[in-house]
Amino acid sequence: MTYINLLKKWILPTVVVALLGWFFFANWSFVFKSKIIGEVVASERVAGPLAIVGSGNQVLNPQIFSFSVAVKDLKTGEIHMASSEDRQWAAVSKGNCVVAAFFPYPPWRMLDKGMTNHNARLLRNFSSCDQVPKEDGFVEKLKFFFLMN
Repeated sequence: MTYINLLKKWILPTVVVALLGWFFFANWSFVFKSKIIGEVVASERVAGPLAIVGSGNQVLNPQIFSFSVAVKDLKTGEIHMASSEDRQWAAVSKGNCVVAAFFPYPPWRMLDKGMTNHNARLLRNFSSCDQVPKEDGFVEKLKFFFLMN
């Protein structure tokens, strides 16, 4: 009986806390992503023009579709930059207004990556910033956390 009480009081809560800690550390970028609403300052393909030649069995390197993205935040005026392998950025023009999720590197990568972003996911694309919804409700924040459009 004392083993069951010990299990209930210490071991089970310790396992739950360890699993929650693991979730935050393993998914740091996803949990601490930031929502940026602003004007696209630049969205350019990282690699120059190239021809993709290969057989049907080869898997293409996803870095072929890399983009360098810069978005000027409407609220602060700060320009947020990231590289991205999201092919949707090919459809974005300079001057468009976007809603994007920027994923930061974790703090333990500060020495080699600093406090930069390693990915930017395009969530919504508008032709002008006047069309962007101004306020986020609870449902919108929940949809952003799970990256649902």
